[in-house]
Amino acid sequence: MKRSELFFSFVLLPLDVAMFVLAFITAFYLRAHIDLPLSAASDIKQYFLYSLFLLPVLIILFSINGLYSRRNYTGYWHELYSVLSSVSTTVLILIVVIFLSKSLFFSRLILAYTWILAVAFIALGRIILRSIEKYLLRYNVGVRNVILVGGNGMTAKIVSELENQTGQSFRIVGVVSTSKPNETKYDDLGKIADIAKIVKSNSVDEIVLTDVAIADTDLMKLIEVCESSRIDFKYVPDIFNVLTTNFQPSLIGTTYAMELKKTPLEGWGRISKRVFDFIIATLVLVILSPLFLIIAILVKLTSRGPIIYRQERVGRDETRFWLYKFRSMKLEKKATKIDAWTTAENEKRRTTLIGKFLRKTNLDELPQFWNILIGNMSFVGPRPEQPQFVDKFESEIPEYFRRHHVKSGLTGWAQVNGLKGDTSIKERIRYDIYYIENWSFWFDFKIIIKTIGLLVYETFFGKYEYRHRP
Repeated sequence: MKRSELFFSFVLLPLDVAMFVLAFITAFYLRAHIDLPLSAASDIKQYFLYSLFLLPVLIILFSINGLYSRRNYTGYWHELYSVLSSVSTTVLILIVVIFLSKSLFFSRLILAYTWILAVAFIALGRIILRSIEKYLLRYNVGVRNVILVGGNGMTAKIVSELENQTGQSFRIVGVVSTSKPNETKYDDLGKIADIAKIVKSNSVDEIVLTDVAIADTDLMKLIEVCESSRIDFKYVPDIFNVLTTNFQPSLIGTTYAMELKKTPLEGWGRISKRVFDFIIATLVLVILSPLFLIIAILVKLTSRGPIIYRQERVGRDETRFWLYKFRSMKLEKKATKIDAWTTAENEKRRTTLIGKFLRKTNLDELPQFWNILIGNMSFVGPRPEQPQFVDKFESEIPEYFRRHHVKSGLTGWAQVNGLKGDTSIKERIRYDIYYIENWSFWFDFKIIIKTIGLLVYETFFGKYEYRHRP
């Protein structure tokens, strides 16, 4: 890592800490000077301690959301979303702690001020820092020189990926040809035999190998030069062109082999996930029971018909179950059954006033916590499809069946990356299988945090602009 990269990465954490504490202190003084007598300022020590208590939580959430990883940066708006998601979750944790502890007191107005100011201050601090870094990049301060080894179609794809990365400090120096012709607009720098001279003369910081069909001797030479010159080395295997194929190292006696990776959601992974789902679903159903009652009354008062709408879906091992939602549309006049709905073109006309609000805030999905409680679904997993769509997709997409190796979810990796509704089903499956193959509690936690952040963002700021990248 270059010195400038190291400096900006190092500055981010103390900057976030300072901005968060400043938000707490500012929120206190706003409350004290606007709504309370000045004598209330004597309690500032208590609120300062609250901010220190929450700092480790915030830093952990920032780390999970990739806010301290330079490679995860994709632009101001995406960074703002991650900040909003992390701060909102931190404030939510504080609310839960206050709710469970009768001895703690916290002004609700200070809490609201803190939430708004923390998002604003932290985002502003990062925007200023990114602007300084961007300014320096114009003068080649911190720019990483990259060369590509290959020249085939995959090389052109990697060029496109690098050029489209917002805010990245890459500069493609050129291409080192192999047996494949150079299909990019960049200069041909020579052959692998001259790689040491090429690296030295171009001050290369990173080599990306895109043609894995090169000879073993050439591959070893590339690795040797990278290790001796202390530069990064990456390669893009052909398997990346295959839909979500995933391998892991294995041994056959003393010989290394590549084994098809199994999902971690088996054995204890499956059991622990079920325990987690049961606890979360129980807590949500108990804590939010007043909200369930209010929504039920509003649904009943605004249109005739049942409060709950159910629809058949396909879950784990292709088992069918009833998925529940709060009804958000009017029944047709001749309808007598719970799922007697008209076609999609009438959806806007038939959506009730309360239904529009429920859909915008995703509150219509709350009854699915009952599906989670009884074991039909999980908190996180691939979204369940209707049987007729499952039959269609299985005939069109060879890997589709793999999403039924686990329970369906209320939210999922595909959904938090914007792959929902009228989006590519193939992309959605790719993200679903990535989740299945890489499951962990941290991964689930990350998806839950992103889901909360998205709900908050889209409720107050409108549709979020996604960048699909697993």
